[in-house]
Amino acid sequence: MDIEKMIKAQNEARQVRRSTANWDFIRSLPSKLRIAIEYYIETGDIYNGAKLAGMGVDEFNELRIKAGILAVD
Repeated sequence: MDIEKMIKAQNEARQVRRSTANWDFIRSLPSKLRIAIEYYIETGDIYNGAKLAGMGVDEFNELRIKAGILAVD
């Protein structure tokens, strides 16, 4: 896969995560969790999102689900 296709795929995945997110729920989160979820939305990096939130990956994934964010690669 060339770099242009990879960038396009990343942008499409980011757009899906943004459009499926429950922004009212996300805005209601404490700032540490909100920042971690927004980081995940922008990057798709669940491991570092979990670290930012101070959670394990499984726990952070549950938060992602509650926030309505689709897991897209």
